[in-house]
Amino acid sequence: MDDETRRRVSLAVGAGEAVRDPADAAAAVELARLAQRRLEERILPSALRISAGVVVVWLLLVALPVTLGTGVHPAALAAGVGIGALLFSVILLLGRRQLHLARRAEQRNLALLEDGREGGR
Repeated sequence: MDDETRRRVSLAVGAGEAVRDPADAAAAVELARLAQRRLEERILPSALRISAGVVVVWLLLVALPVTLGTGVHPAALAAGVGIGALLFSVILLLGRRQLHLARRAEQRNLALLEDGREGGR
């Protein structure tokens, strides 16, 4: 597969669409399945890592200086945890959307493959 075809297939799968050329449908199905596996493996660990990092940075850069200056502020601590939880949710939602698009691309390209096989008989 040449670079242009690979780019077209990748763009179609990323958008949740079927490829235009039925000859590329098998490659698109494989790419969609690979994308699904990768997303399923990486969404949760990435969301945890990013949101935990934001909470730690918040606590170090905002809550700790405020606490040292004026005493413990539960609102500052709660805000850091809240921001981390919100970010975690957003990352999970975006990951699920990408997973949905990869599944839709797989289904559409499988249908394209089936139509091509039935038409070739």
